[in-house]
Amino acid sequence: MSTNNHTPSICTLPVELIYRILDTLDNETILFSFGYTCKRFQTIIHTYNQYKLNFKSISKRYFHLICHSIHPENIISLTLSNNKQTPDQIKCFLSIFSIQQFIRLRSLTLNKIDEDDFYTIFQFKNTISSLSFTFLKSTLQNSQTISLLSSIISNKNLRYLDFNLSPKDLLWSNQCLLQTLIISNTLNFTQFSTIISNLLLLKKFVLQDCIIHKNDIIDCSIHYLQLISLSFNDSKLNMDNCELLLCLFPLLEHFHIVGGDYFFDGFRWEKFIQKNLLKLKKFEFAFCGNTSMLWKNSNDIESLITPFRTPFWIEHKQWFVVCCYFIDTNNYTLYSLPICKSNNILSQNPSFRKLNALSLCIENEWPTGSTEYLSTFINLSSISELSISIDLENEYALDKLTNITNLLNQLYNLQSVRIDNCLTSAEIICLLVPNHIKYLRTVVRDIDDMKFIIEQLTHLSSITFEIFGKMKYFLEDFLTWLMEKRINSTYRYDDQLLSIWLGKINN
Repeated sequence: MSTNNHTPSICTLPVELIYRILDTLDNETILFSFGYTCKRFQTIIHTYNQYKLNFKSISKRYFHLICHSIHPENIISLTLSNNKQTPDQIKCFLSIFSIQQFIRLRSLTLNKIDEDDFYTIFQFKNTISSLSFTFLKSTLQNSQTISLLSSIISNKNLRYLDFNLSPKDLLWSNQCLLQTLIISNTLNFTQFSTIISNLLLLKKFVLQDCIIHKNDIIDCSIHYLQLISLSFNDSKLNMDNCELLLCLFPLLEHFHIVGGDYFFDGFRWEKFIQKNLLKLKKFEFAFCGNTSMLWKNSNDIESLITPFRTPFWIEHKQWFVVCCYFIDTNNYTLYSLPICKSNNILSQNPSFRKLNALSLCIENEWPTGSTEYLSTFINLSSISELSISIDLENEYALDKLTNITNLLNQLYNLQSVRIDNCLTSAEIICLLVPNHIKYLRTVVRDIDDMKFIIEQLTHLSSITFEIFGKMKYFLEDFLTWLMEKRINSTYRYDDQLLSIWLGKINN
């Protein structure tokens, strides 16, 4: 009797299961590895319609490869960026595609977009449900942009909106169906209450701060029951005004606030929450203060944290609080665990296992064992951005160069390096930058240094030169040279910074 043994193979899986596998892979793997496995997979990657494209830090080469390999109707999420690593990317993208081709697009992120391109994208109706954007310039140049933004907000498909403009003059229709609103700006109470009153389905509201003036009237008898999450990322509110605001939202489940020393009374927080915020499940905070006298023992610090150690905090809510005191500055920080994601706190916290950006300033001798010491409280494998300010003009130059090179080679997930020293030669810069770095920002002494760095560091995807003095008068000749050496490069020169998204090497 014979039997047929069929060896299981991914090639024979139903297409629905393969789609599930593709959901877990990045776009480059899908398009340039998986798709080349066999003819069937090549067909499948062109029918797969859940692509999420993030072009934020991509090389020019892969940007064009992906743009010419993918069908726009299969994209559901798109991130485009005109930051220093990818200048003029959005305009480049719009020269390849029409936004009307993206019929399945649901999520769109636009970083540092100029107003003309913004209008090009949103002049047509769309089905986007999630939109995040920042403009290239801090102030709007076109009077029609506000009207366009108001119409975008009223789009009945939109559920998530994140932007950094002042909401002044924006129209907030009560027909708006937004559920999440993030404004990286400070609002006055009139703007705050206008938004809350009109967005009847708003669940989550994140902003920098809300300014309450003496003549503002807050009617605590009015309750906005739709909101369940509220965040102030850099608040100057005092405790009295904060309580008045919170009374408007009795069904709040999550509250996040980063602020000053008005909020250190744990007993007052406990009493207020028990009376007014009965649904509150998550309270994230970071409060920073300063004492005029030197605290010499732990009892002084304990006096701050004791009110946050009652049964209400520890047993009932299980909200745990830490206090850090910095002897050199007499500053102290009281924060909840896990630590709030805030620059105000991260810059002072003594242990950062998930830190991804690091800044080093080394003036004299490189401290012995400093790399090993850093690794005791920083997970070096998490660092993706590094800024170095280093003096290589003294007797310790060779030792520092050796040690910083050793550190850079240990940061194997490092993508971006910034070198802040106008005396560092182009040769030294090239020695410092390892092959896995994709983006470099550095000060240069002259045009020849710029050319040398671009010719030597061919692995870079983009570079920003800090230009001073008379160098700007020679930029036109340099850019002519650049376009000959690196085909289809794009650049932006702004405020003494020349940012270049490097194109293909012309052999």
